[in-house]
Amino acid sequence: MGWIAHLTRRGKPSPDREAAEQALEEAREARREIQEERLPIVLDVVRRLRVAREENHFAERIAAAYRGAAQ
Repeated sequence: MGWIAHLTRRGKPSPDREAAEQALEEAREARREIQEERLPIVLDVVRRLRVAREENHFAERIAAAYRGAAQ
């Protein structure tokens, strides 16, 4: 059980660990920036897909109504 205490000890992190944590934080920040830059593009695509889906839905309903009337 000594290994558990070793894992949970609170001491000053090693320089390697500090460097790794800094690199991780920089990567997370870069990812957030990219997501913020892409958000308007993604929202535009979502809007266009929603409109296309609605148009297709109504076109299918109209076609179904004509098929039903023709029978």
